[in-house]
Amino acid sequence: MANEKRTVNLVDYFKNGYVLVVDDMTNMRRTIKNMLRQIGASNVMEADDGDTALQVLRANAGCKFMLLDWNMPRLPGIHAAREIRGDAPIQDVPILMITAEVDREQIAQAGEIGVNGYIIKPFVANILAEKIHGILDARANPPEHVKLIKVGEELLRQGQHQKALQLFEKAKEMRDSARVHVHIGEAYELGGDAAKAQAAYASAVQQNPQFLKAHVKSAELHIKEGNEDAALASLQKATEISPGNPDRHIAMGKIYVNKGDLEKAASAFGTAVKNESSKAAEIAEELLKLGKPEMAEHYFRASLEKSTDTIHTYNRLGISLRRQGKWKEAILEYETAIKIDPKDEGLYFNMAKAYVEGGNLKMAERNFQKALDMNPDLAAAQRELDAIKKGTPLG
Repeated sequence: MANEKRTVNLVDYFKNGYVLVVDDMTNMRRTIKNMLRQIGASNVMEADDGDTALQVLRANAGCKFMLLDWNMPRLPGIHAAREIRGDAPIQDVPILMITAEVDREQIAQAGEIGVNGYIIKPFVANILAEKIHGILDARANPPEHVKLIKVGEELLRQGQHQKALQLFEKAKEMRDSARVHVHIGEAYELGGDAAKAQAAYASAVQQNPQFLKAHVKSAELHIKEGNEDAALASLQKATEISPGNPDRHIAMGKIYVNKGDLEKAASAFGTAVKNESSKAAEIAEELLKLGKPEMAEHYFRASLEKSTDTIHTYNRLGISLRRQGKWKEAILEYETAIKIDPKDEGLYFNMAKAYVEGGNLKMAERNFQKALDMNPDLAAAQRELDAIKKGTPLG
């Protein structure tokens, strides 16, 4: 029968994916892993904090369930949950929050975010199994308004915004929520109606001021439309709700640069790197695009401490130095990189450009020739050499 209730078998459910256990206590993670294996989950991954959990989820598709501790030192579970529910590729992962005590306000907050359930420490395997069963059975047998939203989401992915909008409106009539207002906004946005999309996102915020995705979607649309002040306001609110996302801090930093407030920009970029050190190179590249080579230099240097692609980073650092007129310093960085990889023609080419900028054409010619010796097809180096020989270096 079409309305027959579906029952989830845990062994079958967990067969083709993994469970993520997130807790800052090693012993607790080990205990939960043992319980999960007892109830049929053999593939279990771990994370010691909310920020690590986000990295695991984004790097490893196929998470079937997540157990997430509320209290953790760097990024608490509740903040990680907000991030997950606002990140399309991972937003549907079922989340069971682990907490040490019953707090009505916390439980209500978790429910608003979209956490599927909670369990109180200490617990035993059969209680954990009951909680997981309850969450998965509810997902397998969703209410009608949720079914409509799911179909609408798929229609959006197919680009059928008008049909999706009709389903979202029906879902809203059944149960009004911030989530459905955001989906309505997405449908309008896909259809090219930015004003109605922003109105829907505003309605979502009014419905639930703590609904992260509403602020994020509004900010993204404002940026797309060039409304930087409005985008900044939405980004600031999103950051208040969930401070751990480095991409939002980077977006704020870029807006501050455009507004000429370099102090606030540096603060935003610094927070992004603190939250995720690997973002330093991305920030540096953005700053080069924004015409701030002196700030870019700082982040390229920070990136060198973590970079796996040091040659590329040295190259880009050299460019940021040259744009400041620091051609001698750029040459020193290129020479350091050449010690790492003496066969990279790009390093010799860029060092030659630095020598041209410094007026040392003899050394420029020598390095352009080295680049050509390594790669005879490097047409740019040949053009530079020809120009030097004619007495009209390209600069």
